[in-house]
Amino acid sequence: MRYVIIGAGAIGGVLGARLAQHGSPHEPLLIARGEHGVLIAADGLRIRSPESDVVVRVPVAASPDEVRLEADDVLVVATKTQSLDEALRDWVDRPVYSGDTVAGTAGSTLPVLVALNGLEGERIASRYFDRVFGVCVWLPGVHLVPGEVLVRIAPSSGTFIIGRFGAVASNADLDLLATLEADWEAAGFRVFIDDEVMRWKHRKLLSNLGNAVQAILGPSDPSVGAIHGALEAEAVELYHSLGISWPSDAAEAERRGNAFDIRPVPGAPDELGGSSWQSVQRGGSIETDYLNGEIALLARLHGRTAPLNAEVQRLARVGPEAAGELRRLFAEVG
Repeated sequence: MRYVIIGAGAIGGVLGARLAQHGSPHEPLLIARGEHGVLIAADGLRIRSPESDVVVRVPVAASPDEVRLEADDVLVVATKTQSLDEALRDWVDRPVYSGDTVAGTAGSTLPVLVALNGLEGERIASRYFDRVFGVCVWLPGVHLVPGEVLVRIAPSSGTFIIGRFGAVASNADLDLLATLEADWEAAGFRVFIDDEVMRWKHRKLLSNLGNAVQAILGPSDPSVGAIHGALEAEAVELYHSLGISWPSDAAEAERRGNAFDIRPVPGAPDELGGSSWQSVQRGGSIETDYLNGEIALLARLHGRTAPLNAEVQRLARVGPEAAGELRRLFAEVG
């Protein structure tokens, strides 16, 4: 068995590095493109935390063309949601081997774990793959520099809540989840197997509604917290009106452990933000259409409105130059 981790950024990179560092009996294979992948292949992946700074040798490939898939492989997708469809199309029809025999395609044969923010990833994956697992991730990772990832907590590196999506877990699914739980916990993560993983992802979505605000204003701007609070309040009101439930504050606190106990990483910049802010810093696109846009979509599908989240979704498409407009909007609301 092998974990093929598609996307080696803040989540996938930390997961793969820790599995390799701790000698997982089921090795990781990182899929990393461009300079990031070249540096990992040449020098290893540097992972920095509040308590350590190590370089880990991790198997890496640049694309599916460099990978021979085996029947016991497990795909772990850690891209951004806006990149997911293209990524899955790259893998779904790849042959999967059992010995010298082709056992099927990746889509019909292999499990895929969707370790993304938002609620849409599992639905996208289910268009292509028979066995889809949702993953709720609490992992304060940072990827800004090629060949390096940061994790801002220690000694744990994060928390994963994992469960089968769209079907009752089979015996094979339960065996896989038990193996994964043992491997990932031995690598320094907290893991919870939960059939109601999507309830947890609904809750996590609330915490991600401020990601675009960070990307526009910067993570240390004093307005970020208040604006995020208004966006979350609008989403909570919508959830309640639609009968959507999510785990309590106490349940989250119990499960996330130290996942939010952020500490400085020696030598790292003082100002570090979440995934959307990091994407902007790297010159990439952000996933706001699947975060605030998810709330706007949910409202529209049920004849309701979510004007604050819809407007932040629009402003995120404008980018950091929308900072003044964003502040004015919430000054009027608040």
